[in-house]
Amino acid sequence: MGTSIVEYFLSKSLFVNLLTFLILLVGGFTAATMNREAFPNINFDIVTVTSVYPGAAPADVEKLVTKPLEDAIKEVDGIKEFRSASLENRSGIVITIDPNTKNTQKVVDDLKSAIDRIQDLPEDVEDPIVTEITTARQPVIEIHLSSTITNDKPRLSAKELRDQAKILEEKLKDLPSVARITKRGWREREMKVDLDPDKLKALSLSSTQVINALRLRNINFPGGNINERTREIIVRTVGEFDSAEEIENVFVRSNDAGRSVRIRDVARVTEGFEDSDYLDKSNGDIAIALTVIKREKADAIAVVDESKLVVEEFIKTTGGSVKHAFVNDLSKYIRRRLGVLTSNAVSGLILVTASLFVFLGWRMALMTALGIPISIAMTFVAMNYMGLTLNLISMMGLIIVVGILVDDAIIICENVYRHLELGEEPFEAAMRGTSEVLAPVTATVTTTIAAFGPMLFMTGIFGKFIHSIPLVVILSLCSSLFEAFFMLPSHLYDVSKTTDMKGEVKEESHWFVKFKENTYLPLLAFALKNRWKMVGLLMGLFVFSIAIQVKFGKFKLFPGAIETFQIRVTAETGLKLEETDRFIRAIEDAVGKLPDGEVENYISRVGIIQKDPNDPFTKRGKNYAQVMVYLTPDDNRERSTEKIIEVVRQNTKFMLNERALLQLEEKLAKENINQEQGTSLPNSDLPAEFLPLKGKLVNLEFEKLAGGPPVGKPVAIEIKGDDFATLLKIGAEFKTALAKINGVTDIGDDFNEGKDEIRVSVDGSLASFAGVSVQSVSLAINTALQGTVSTKIKRADEEVDVRVRFPEEYRASLAHLNKVYVNNLTGNLIPVSRLTSYDRNPGRASINHLDGKRLLTVTSNIDETVSTSRQVNLEAKKLTEGIINKYPGYSVRFSGENKDTEESMASLGRAFLVGLLIIYMILASLFRSLAQPLIVMSAIPFAVIGVIFAFLLHGQPFSFLAFLGIIGLAGVVVNDSIVLVDCANQLRLEDPSKSTFDLLVEAGSIRLRAVILTTVTTVLGLLPTAYGIGGKDPFLVPMALAFGWGLAFATFITLIMVPVFYLNLYTFKDWVVAKFQSRKKRYI
Repeated sequence: MGTSIVEYFLSKSLFVNLLTFLILLVGGFTAATMNREAFPNINFDIVTVTSVYPGAAPADVEKLVTKPLEDAIKEVDGIKEFRSASLENRSGIVITIDPNTKNTQKVVDDLKSAIDRIQDLPEDVEDPIVTEITTARQPVIEIHLSSTITNDKPRLSAKELRDQAKILEEKLKDLPSVARITKRGWREREMKVDLDPDKLKALSLSSTQVINALRLRNINFPGGNINERTREIIVRTVGEFDSAEEIENVFVRSNDAGRSVRIRDVARVTEGFEDSDYLDKSNGDIAIALTVIKREKADAIAVVDESKLVVEEFIKTTGGSVKHAFVNDLSKYIRRRLGVLTSNAVSGLILVTASLFVFLGWRMALMTALGIPISIAMTFVAMNYMGLTLNLISMMGLIIVVGILVDDAIIICENVYRHLELGEEPFEAAMRGTSEVLAPVTATVTTTIAAFGPMLFMTGIFGKFIHSIPLVVILSLCSSLFEAFFMLPSHLYDVSKTTDMKGEVKEESHWFVKFKENTYLPLLAFALKNRWKMVGLLMGLFVFSIAIQVKFGKFKLFPGAIETFQIRVTAETGLKLEETDRFIRAIEDAVGKLPDGEVENYISRVGIIQKDPNDPFTKRGKNYAQVMVYLTPDDNRERSTEKIIEVVRQNTKFMLNERALLQLEEKLAKENINQEQGTSLPNSDLPAEFLPLKGKLVNLEFEKLAGGPPVGKPVAIEIKGDDFATLLKIGAEFKTALAKINGVTDIGDDFNEGKDEIRVSVDGSLASFAGVSVQSVSLAINTALQGTVSTKIKRADEEVDVRVRFPEEYRASLAHLNKVYVNNLTGNLIPVSRLTSYDRNPGRASINHLDGKRLLTVTSNIDETVSTSRQVNLEAKKLTEGIINKYPGYSVRFSGENKDTEESMASLGRAFLVGLLIIYMILASLFRSLAQPLIVMSAIPFAVIGVIFAFLLHGQPFSFLAFLGIIGLAGVVVNDSIVLVDCANQLRLEDPSKSTFDLLVEAGSIRLRAVILTTVTTVLGLLPTAYGIGGKDPFLVPMALAFGWGLAFATFITLIMVPVFYLNLYTFKDWVVAKFQSRKKRYI
C-alpha cells in the first residue's frame, strides 16, 4: 500500500511541485494572518458568583447571602471545590470545576440554574452575577486618562474628565474587534437629596414620606390608545424629572387650605457622583482607567494598535487638557516574546540547514532542508484550522521540532542515494530507497509522537496551558512524515534526473575519520571489553547526579523575568480613603524618583489589594491600598527588579510602626540582604508632607509578579472549622512552626480586623405599642446614614440614582440618631432613639469559607536563594504533624504553589509513564523482541544525567517546562538507539557467524555519522532559544536546556553504552542457550 502511494506521487512530479508551491503559499499567508496572543486561549474551569448587599456587614453577608448560595452550589455535580469571601456590602464565591468533568458547560449551566432557584435572599440583595473565567476575552491594554495640571490645579473637574472618558469609551466600543470596555476610577452620577432633620421635624415629616413622594412622582406609564377617525394615538402618563430643580419642586404634602411642602423646603438637592469605595491613580494623578477587552477571535496586537490610534486621535481633540498613559500593554509583551521566539526559530533553522551542508552535498542538503518550511507551512494551516493561535507556547512547540523535522528526510535521502550509487535508475532508486525505510522512519516518528501524545490528556490548569506544545509537535511530525514519504522522493527524482549525483553523500571528511578511528572506535572497543565496569560507572554517575540534584538543585514552577511588582499597604482599621491615600502618595514619591528608563508606569488603588480580578487573596477596605509598578524590560535596565524593590523599600519603611519595622529588619537579616549605602533617605531629606506619616503604617509588603499560568502562594496552609477563635489559635501554632524553617519570609494569615460594628437593636414591644414596624425603623436608620435610592432617572445613556439621606455633618456620629423619626399607623412621628439600643463590637473585614466551612489561610513567601516551595512545605508538614489532632472538627491541608506543583507533576508523571509504555510497544513490534526495546530505551533515564549537570552549571532551577522537555526528550533519544540497534540486527542477519563484539564495532562505525547528524540538527535547532542568541526568554530556557543537553548526553549513551547493553543482553542470551542445551544433553 505504502509503496504504491510513493510510486503514484513519484509519477506525478508536476503535481508534487505545484502542491509544494501551494503549501508554502497558503502556509505563509496563514502564518501572517493568524491571531497572535501571549498565551493560549483556555478555559480555567473557574466560575465566579458575585452578589452585592448594600450596607451589610461581613457577618450579615455570610449568614444571609453567602450561606444560601453555598447550599445551592453543593447540590451541583462536577465541582472540585468552592471558596467564598463575605465582605462589607458583597459576597464573592469562586468555584473550581473538577478537571475530570467532560462536559464543563453543563456544570456552568447547572450552577446558573441552582442560583436562579434561590428564593430566600434579602430583598436589597442585587441579583447574583455568575461569570465563567476564560482567557478568550482578555484585557489587552489599559488607557489611563487624567487631567493636565496648570498652576498646581487640574484643568478639568471630575465631571469634565468623566465626560471626556465617556467620549473615548464610545469611540473604542465602535471598534469591531473590541468586545467591551471596563472602567476603573469611574463614578456613576447621582442625585443627592440631603434632608435637613430639623426642618423635617418642624413640618412633621419623616424621611419615608420624602422617599415615597419621589418614588410616586417619577413615573412614565402607558395609558393606552385613542382611535381617531383616520389614525391611532398613544397616551402616556408622564411625571419624570431629570434635573435637581425639578426634584426640588416635587410636592411631599398638600392640604385643602392650599398649603404644601415641597422637597426644597426640607432638603438640598445636588447632582454629583456616588461615593466611591476606591481611589484610582495613574503615575500619581487621579485617573479614569479604560480597559480594552478584545473579542475571542480578534488579534491582540491588531486590537491594541487600533485602540492606540483611536486614543491618539481623541487626545488631539482635547486641546491639551487630558493626558494619557498606556498601561499593561499586552501587545508589547507579545511582540517582544514572539519576536524573540521567531528570531531563535530562524537562527535554529539556519544552523540546522548549515549543518546539513557540512555533512551532505548541496543538492541533497537543499532537498532535505526544504522539508522544514513545507512541514511548518502545513503545521500552520492545521493550527489555524484547529483554532490555535501564535503564542509563546505554540511557538515553543515549533522550536522543539525544527531540528527533528529533518531526521526522517536524512534517512530517506541517504538510502535513495545509496541506490543511485549502485547504478539504479533515478525513478527506481527513489522508489526503492523510500519504500525500504518506511517502517524504521515511521517508528522513529511514532516514538516521538508517543512521548508527546499523552501530554494532550494532562488534567488541570497546567495541562490546558501547555496543551498546544504536544499538539504542535505532533502536527509538525505528521506533516514531516507526509513530506518525507510522498514529496521528498519526487524532489530527489527531479534533481537526480538531470545531473550526475556522485559525491552528493559526502565522503567522511579527514577530521571526522580521524575522530572516528582515533577516538570513537578505540573508546567503544574499550567499553565493550570492560562492559561491567562501564555499567557500574554509568550507574554510579546516575546515582551521583540524583544525589547532587537533591542536595543543591532548586525547583521553581514557572521561572521567568520579573517586570512587575506590587506594593501592598495596610493602614490602621477605620481610616478614610483620603487618609490611606497619604501613605500611597509617599510611595508614589519614592517610585517617581527612580532613574529614567527603569519604570514605565505605576498604578495606585486605594481601598483594595488585588493582583488581578480573580485573585483569591483580595482584600477590600478603606485602610488597604496598593501600587503596581510596571518596569521596563529586564534587558533595557542596569538594575535588577530585586535591587529596585530594595531601594523603594528603604525609602518608604519610615512609615512602618515599631512592630512592623522590627519584623522587616528581622526578615532582611534572615535574607542576608546587603543594603546599599546611600539608597535610604535620612529623615531630614523626606518631604515635609510625609513626616507626619512616620511610624503610622501597619504593614508594607513587596511582591514580584511573574507570568505564566496562575499559581498559588509558595506556602498556603488552609485550616477549616467553625469557630474563628479556635481557627486563630491553630493558625498561631502553624505560624510558630513556619518561623523555625530557614528561608521562610512574610509569615501571615488572611484574618483581617474590620471596622467596629454598632449593632442597633429595636425594642419589639415598644415598637409594637407605638404602632411602628421594625422594618420602618431599620429603613429610617438606613436612609439617615447610608441613604436610600428612592427612584432612578433614566437618561439616554445612563441611569442616575436619586439618593435620599442626611447631610454629612449628621452622619458623623450615632448621637444624631435622635433626629431620626418614623411615622406610626396614625401618622404621628415617633423618635427612633426611643425605640432602640445599641452596642459596639469589633468587626471582621472578611469571612472566608472553603467548601462551605469557615477558613483561615496561613501564608508565607520564601527566599528562593535559600529554599524552595516544595522543601519548605515538606518541612512544615513534619513540624506541624499532630497539631490538628488536638482540635476535633477542624481540618488542615497544604495548598498554594505546592498543591499546584504536586497536581501538575502527578499529571506529568502519568503522561510520562503512558508515553514510555507506548514507545515500548512500538519498539517491540519493530524489533519483534521484548528485550531489545529495553536496550533502546536505556538512553532515556540516563539522559537525565546530562540535564541535571546542565541545570546546575547554568544555575537554573528545575521547572515544570524542564520536566516537559525531559518527557519530549524520551521520544527523541530512542531514535538514535533505533538506528544503531537496527544496524546491528541487519549485520547479524547478513553474517550470523560474526561475533557480537565485532558486529557492534562495525555498527558503531557505520552509524556514527547518522547519529551525530540527527543529534546536531536537533541540538542546533534548540541552541538559540537555550542561550538567547536571538533574544532571551527566561520562561522557555529550561525546556530548551533540558532538551538540548539531555539529547547531547544521550548521544554518548547511544554510541557507547547501548552497544555495551546489547553485548550484555546477547552474552546473557548465549549463556542461557548454552546452559539449556547442556542440560538437554544430560537428560538425553
